[in-house]
Amino acid sequence: MWLCYTFGYKGATHPEGNGFMKFYIVDCFAEEKYQGNELLVVIADRAISEREQQQIAREINFSETAFVLSGKRENGGYDVRIWTPNVGEVPFAGHPTLGAAYVIHHFLESGRSSLVKLNLKVGQIPVSVSNAGLTMAQNAPRFGGSVDRREIAEVFGISAEDIADDLPIQWVSTGLETVVVPLKHRATLAALKMRREAFEQYILRHPENNCNHLFFVNMGGDTIAARCLMEDFVEDPATGSANGDLAGYMLKHNVFGIPEIRYTVVQGEDMGRKSVLHIHAQYAAEQWIIEVGGQCRLVASGDWH
Repeated sequence: MWLCYTFGYKGATHPEGNGFMKFYIVDCFAEEKYQGNELLVVIADRAISEREQQQIAREINFSETAFVLSGKRENGGYDVRIWTPNVGEVPFAGHPTLGAAYVIHHFLESGRSSLVKLNLKVGQIPVSVSNAGLTMAQNAPRFGGSVDRREIAEVFGISAEDIADDLPIQWVSTGLETVVVPLKHRATLAALKMRREAFEQYILRHPENNCNHLFFVNMGGDTIAARCLMEDFVEDPATGSANGDLAGYMLKHNVFGIPEIRYTVVQGEDMGRKSVLHIHAQYAAEQWIIEVGGQCRLVASGDWH
């Protein structure tokens, strides 16, 4: 059982020995409060087991919960682990990375830092902080196999004709796997609905695709509309990891016709939690830059008993 026993942060006001942990609820990729993707960030300045981390994630029941498990290490990073309510721990996720960096910047480093580094299971992820928001650098993308349009149409309740035929449906990962699905029309994006039995049969055929599915429509004017339907049959209002995957996909398939791209993704509108993600990506001299940014809004804070 993994435990966190030490913590360098002294800023929270906790009565000695009461065992409370400071927590923050943050809306990530949100231009206003109560938009974007909700996140619980727990400052684990006492011993906390994996079992308790999972229990807390289930209790709050957000798509992910982030635990800050150390002060700043010698490598300049903070140890952070990310848990989902049902699937368990994940090695990387976008909005928990952004939200945890926001909390560290404001409450552990008192707003003094312009760069926050998180030590995650996928390695160290840097997050830059400015007046415009926070921007995370993701790992170079890995590309997997493609999927037939008819299979995706059956699983998500749309017509195969509604899926773009000039781009592939493809597995991509910059740290957390996503199947990227290009659509022709915004109305099709709004109509998506995962069919559980069809999805379960699809996963038997493609076990590697038991992951998020990000659907997108190019709206023109450097704006993408997107929805992310997750493997646990819920929708995510903002998915930084999947949008990093999408950025790699856009470059690989030359969607914009240039090797360096900047665009905005609007996600979550169809579930009433509009999220805005700003993307910068480049591929040159066999080197990848994948950056996903946005704003965070503090909603609540307190002591976790």
